[in-house]
Amino acid sequence: MDIQQKQYDEITYKGIRWLLLFVFYLQFLIPVLLELKWDKYTDVPVPEFLLVMSIQLFAVFVPCVVFIYLNNASVKESFKLKNITLLQGVMCAFIGITAQSVASILNVPALIYLKSKTGQFPSSTVPAPQNVGHLLLFLITVAMVPAIFEELLMRGIVLTATQNKGYRASLFIGGLYFALLHNQIESIAGHFFLGVLLCYIVWMTQSVFGGIIAHFCFNSSGMLLHYLTTVKGTAIPWLVSNGFYMGITIASAVLFFLFLGTINRKRVKRNKSQRLKLQLIFSVINFPVMLIVLGYIMFQLVRY
Repeated sequence: MDIQQKQYDEITYKGIRWLLLFVFYLQFLIPVLLELKWDKYTDVPVPEFLLVMSIQLFAVFVPCVVFIYLNNASVKESFKLKNITLLQGVMCAFIGITAQSVASILNVPALIYLKSKTGQFPSSTVPAPQNVGHLLLFLITVAMVPAIFEELLMRGIVLTATQNKGYRASLFIGGLYFALLHNQIESIAGHFFLGVLLCYIVWMTQSVFGGIIAHFCFNSSGMLLHYLTTVKGTAIPWLVSNGFYMGITIASAVLFFLFLGTINRKRVKRNKSQRLKLQLIFSVINFPVMLIVLGYIMFQLVRY
């Protein structure tokens, strides 16, 4: 076994669960620290894009770098930094764009339930851009940066540590952890779907760049639609009509499954998962992840 393979094997399943625990709670701590410092100099609330940037940099990216360093792991192998073809990149972009509508459909039951309990739909975590300048800023800070850093964590380090559990297990475990880290009960189904989808894309392309492209396009399409319906909808009424929304949703869902088939590479070896149900159970029944689940439940109780 060469040195690179030894380094690669240092990324362990047990290790990434502790990494995710730190990431989860740092996502609470970083905004608090930022707001404490921010309030000393101004009464204006911290801009949403700055909060997102700070969380992604200090709660996601920095822990990843520290984790790789402490484990003496190969950066290229752990992050799956392998080039993809232009055609694969284009297909990943189309998959990401059309997946937004599928995720929205999956989130409907949770949204309806929360409205029945609270009397209103949950508000968006990120406000709609108010003009083209804000839209471009948000596309970089709220769509692109999370797509890069979250993919390095989830489809880089986490997928590297779980792929020896088998193909299906790595997809479902990755999707579960991805949904938990986003800490939004109203969109847990959509985030689980997206997490599984992005794991699939990285499995098929063998590169994190496929996941980054799809993730960015997923975020961007949702943000653009939010901008059109909330800002431009007052001047263009048909943008907020049920017919427009239903048409976009149905067309995107159909195109999603067509595009998804183009990324399937049969020559990629997909190891079978042994005792899949048990693996999924034990992916949650362990100390670090149970602490994450506890924090998730407590946060949702505070919110609702």
